[in-house]
Amino acid sequence: MVLGEAFELGTMVTVTVVSSVILIVLGVVYFAVSLFIIKAATNLVGFSQVSSETAVLSAAILSAASLIASNRR
Repeated sequence: MVLGEAFELGTMVTVTVVSSVILIVLGVVYFAVSLFIIKAATNLVGFSQVSSETAVLSAAILSAASLIASNRR
């Protein structure tokens, strides 16, 4: 009986770790895509004076907000 519970706990931990890694990877990919879109949009609109720090901050806020919102139901 104890062996079955330990196996179930190990499975749950493995699933949690794998899903966390997938979420982190998808967050990084989403951040990179958001950064590209923000930089392209600023050039398209004509704001060529926007610094890289501002674009990275905007992409970071957008990525964090979407990750937080995806967790809420």
